[in-house]
Amino acid sequence: MTTALAIETSTAACSVALSFRGRMTRRYSEEPRSHTRLVMSMVDEVLAEAGVELNQLDVIGTTVGPGSFTGLRIGFAVVQGLAFGLDIPVIPMSTLHVMVASYSRLARDSSNGEPSSERIIMPLIDARMDEFNCGCYGVNDLGFMTPLITDQLLSRSNALVLIEEHKPEVIIGEGHMLFLDEMESSTPLVAIYPDAQDLLYLTMEEFQCGMAVPVDSVDLVYLRGTEAWQKRKRLRDSL
Repeated sequence: MTTALAIETSTAACSVALSFRGRMTRRYSEEPRSHTRLVMSMVDEVLAEAGVELNQLDVIGTTVGPGSFTGLRIGFAVVQGLAFGLDIPVIPMSTLHVMVASYSRLARDSSNGEPSSERIIMPLIDARMDEFNCGCYGVNDLGFMTPLITDQLLSRSNALVLIEEHKPEVIIGEGHMLFLDEMESSTPLVAIYPDAQDLLYLTMEEFQCGMAVPVDSVDLVYLRGTEAWQKRKRLRDSL
């Protein structure tokens, strides 16, 4: 049975989850600006509670963005250190994908596990400067998630166009509050952070499908940096 660790530090929340012999152990905190102090202590705590040694880990799951530049670097530094030291692979996951998984789990729990019809969920993360990291996912009645677009960095106006185009059932994430004035009351807006327990589930699923990769092949996803580079490249090409 797979022993997996998941580390999530890409937003204001910090969480760690461990699966050992079919049992999950988890730590979660929304304490501001505390990721550096909390993340390793959380790792130590879940390992100790489960009675697991580091060398028993088979794989580590990590979110790779988009999200907080600082938060992503903090978590990934820990993942790199552990994966290199233990010589084990990792499962990189989109922060927005994990947010949708977290929302879907909470929605199932609130409906007592009854399946719902296929729906579209749009995660948003505030990227500052009136820009947003956006995704759009179709979720079927079994909980399977399909990305309908690639993760994107969009201006407010372009994000609103995307919302109008896909007409999501719900908009989730820490960026949702910034759309209250523009949104119709019929579209629910739900504040939620990605949670390591959902990253853990996805990690184990991907690991069983042979999707693990060496940690040195993983790059963090900084959408703002990517967009800025593309703008500079277009400018150079036009000269």
